[in-house]
Amino acid sequence: MSLLRSSGSWPLLEVIINAEWEDTMQITQLVIARRGPTGQVAIGTFLIDLACLGVKNAYGYLFPNERAYRNSLRADMTSKQKMVAIELDCAAKIIEEAIAYAKKLGFRPHKDIRYARPVMGETHPEQCDLDVPLGGPEGKPFFIAGPYDNPERIMRILDRKVGPGNYTYLTPIGPETLFFEDDDFEEKWEE
Repeated sequence: MSLLRSSGSWPLLEVIINAEWEDTMQITQLVIARRGPTGQVAIGTFLIDLACLGVKNAYGYLFPNERAYRNSLRADMTSKQKMVAIELDCAAKIIEEAIAYAKKLGFRPHKDIRYARPVMGETHPEQCDLDVPLGGPEGKPFFIAGPYDNPERIMRILDRKVGPGNYTYLTPIGPETLFFEDDDFEEKWEE
């Protein structure tokens, strides 16, 4: 753990983000990787919801070497989506603006951000001229429930902070939900 805390001063190996990060309807995945003095690689990774919840998940990890990093986490991420390089200050700006937006809505970053944030090291987000999109397509919060979210709790918080009708949400349909309640449909299907 102490190596992770000090890793922010190590040379940057790379900072990558999913290519479609500006689409607020997608979860943004961002990784900061630094090479240590004996070849180890410290990473801070962030899952970011720019439409509502901010930093949904984060963690810091120490790989024994660059090969281990590239063959595991990096290979897994790049097999699922296109990742592109981004400047560290711009990565920090995305993270900080997502946190600030979510805070206004009543949400805090994932508790494990304390392990990922030290890997960022010293940053200057104000020097990045990227416009970070926040909120859904209509400019208001858009909550898309994930597998580990508590939709009822999140919607109560949104009701309290921005008011009913001032946000959009999408939650999974439970197994007990009836898709069709139209008797005509059932009769036509049985014919």
